[in-house]
Amino acid sequence: MTRTKVQRQTPATHVDDVERMFGARRNQPAAEAPPMTIRVTGGSRRTDDDWTVPKKLVAEAVSGKLVVDFTRARCSRREIDIQVDSGAGAIVLIVPRGWRVDMDGVTPGNGTVANRVKLPRFPGAPLIRVTGQVDTGVVKARYAYRSPLPWMRRSR
Repeated sequence: MTRTKVQRQTPATHVDDVERMFGARRNQPAAEAPPMTIRVTGGSRRTDDDWTVPKKLVAEAVSGKLVVDFTRARCSRREIDIQVDSGAGAIVLIVPRGWRVDMDGVTPGNGTVANRVKLPRFPGAPLIRVTGQVDTGVVKARYAYRSPLPWMRRSR
């Protein structure tokens, strides 16, 4: 079937129809989401399942252990801000190789701040900026441990 000249000049769908079907345009800034808060008052808590990383994260450990694992997290951001507050607890950040952690904004009281993430940052990989305070607890950033099994199998 052939189309007439008027049909060829008229678009099949209008931009307004597409916006109504799929929502607003992508280049409009999204509303600022509230920060995600993870709190431990005793015991231990771990975020190791599939989870989406927000722009701002608040991690508090009054006593106990809080492990924030980024190895299986979905992250589409270049920079992540983490506010830590460790009383007598421990906060451990586990990142994949290629990510970078900046812990210059953490003020240690009588506690310990340890950054074991030393490898250079991959292009496009996230940078985690950690700020906050440590009273008598520990804030540590490290890579995920690797299993020694592949290394042992290689030696055969």
